Amino acid sequence: RWGGVRAYWREEGDQATASKPTFGRLQLNLHKLFVMINTSDELLADTQGLALEQYLLRVASEETNFVVGDSIINGTGAGQPLGVLNSACLITVNKEAAQVAATVVAQNLVNMWARLWAPCRQNAVWLINQDVESQLHTMTVGTGSAATMAYLPPGGLSAKPYATLLGRPVMPVEWCPTLGTVGDVILADLRHYVTISRGMIDAQMSIHLRFDYDESTFRFIFRVDGQPWWSAALTPYKGTNTQSCFVALQTRS
Repeated sequence: RWGGVRAYWREEGDQATASKPTFGRLQLNLHKLFVMINTSDELLADTQGLALEQYLLRVASEETNFVVGDSIINGTGAGQPLGVLNSACLITVNKEAAQVAATVVAQNLVNMWARLWAPCRQNAVWLINQDVESQLHTMTVGTGSAATMAYLPPGGLSAKPYATLLGRPVMPVEWCPTLGTVGDVILADLRHYVTISRGMIDAQMSIHLRFDYDESTFRFIFRVDGQPWWSAALTPYKGTNTQSCFVALQTRS
């Protein structure tokens, strides 16, 4: 625990036993994310410049946020952040025996919850591909006449879904792979993902780059890096199944 930090019981007057923990190193290097947009000078003139510049800043910011979010889930760590799905601490839970391809069943989610490190439960979220929602709306617990809906309230499809599973929010995001693929459902405590950035988006405009085309170029740069705090899954004090702050579901194909 904590690299070897230990606590020991001692009687009054007994000598204390010192811990000599080892320390890991988490190295983050800022990576550069570019958005470059060419616009004709006629368009700039017709929109009085400022309005177009404000619009381009907004869409460039949204595109930057999208790509950074995607890297947090899918990043390779090479020239970009290391994503959850490519991290060494990710636990991938096995599908059920004879489970139908491209499905999610209640037992999958129960098994994922069991592998989430308990202190992460109060802050974890379910990140899903939107294709998974149709599975959740028809998911049941139990069989036959004892089956109950796992995701919908008593009003069924006429009522608003709970939008929670085991008390934690369900968040559809575009970054999760499609239904049936590892990462279509991710149970994550994102407090354990660390990021660094160098200020805000740097926005610049040049009339020189494409001067002979009568165009101006807008350049937006954001420098960022990130990766999970954990270097590996946790072996619990008592028990054999490893636990983690990031849990996914095995491919079902």
